[in-house]
Amino acid sequence: MSGLTLGTALMLSATAGHAALSLSDTRVIINGKSSSSVEVLNNESVRYGMQAWVEGSNGQDPGKALVVTPNFQAIDGKQKIVLRLLSFSEPGQQEQLYYLNVQEIPPKPADNGRSQLSMAVRTKIKVLVRPAALGAQRKNAEEKIEVSRGGQGLVFKNPTPYYFAVTKITAGGKTYSKTPLGTFAPMSTVDMRNISGAGSSVSITYLNDYGGANTAELKVK
Repeated sequence: MSGLTLGTALMLSATAGHAALSLSDTRVIINGKSSSSVEVLNNESVRYGMQAWVEGSNGQDPGKALVVTPNFQAIDGKQKIVLRLLSFSEPGQQEQLYYLNVQEIPPKPADNGRSQLSMAVRTKIKVLVRPAALGAQRKNAEEKIEVSRGGQGLVFKNPTPYYFAVTKITAGGKTYSKTPLGTFAPMSTVDMRNISGAGSSVSITYLNDYGGANTAELKVK
């Protein structure tokens, strides 16, 4: 692609606020064997290249289970394109987690006889493929999280087939904003030994399907 170079760029993972290319969504939900889309906006006044790919929760290639198109395209200044995500996953018993990566490719710097370094940001967001049969029960499923006292701290159990994004926990008058529940997998248990002094309940803040913040009060067993 004329005027664009990947080899001279320094690749960085950063927030969308530092990126030339930004996405219209912070997460994508796909219901069963269907598709969804996300817009990629070029915030700069010059043309940038864009490379997009998907990966599984452990970084593996999902193959034909999830496909993104286009994979590579130029975006003119202040313009946008639409990425389409297509799921070919077989119906399962729980949600599947993938990630969409969007790598910006900056224009080639003007040749002024000196070495130059271009900064290229990679944006990464969650993509959840939800079996169609699970859609009706998803709303406020975070309220089903089970909390119990462990030997040290609290134990959180996700008994549902859904992925949760818990961003904050308040217990015993203290707020914990850095938690391992940011990607709380289905049917999993997390032991949080750093939480002490919890009473009969804890409060959680979580992100819903649209990226909005909701709260729920959970009883401690």
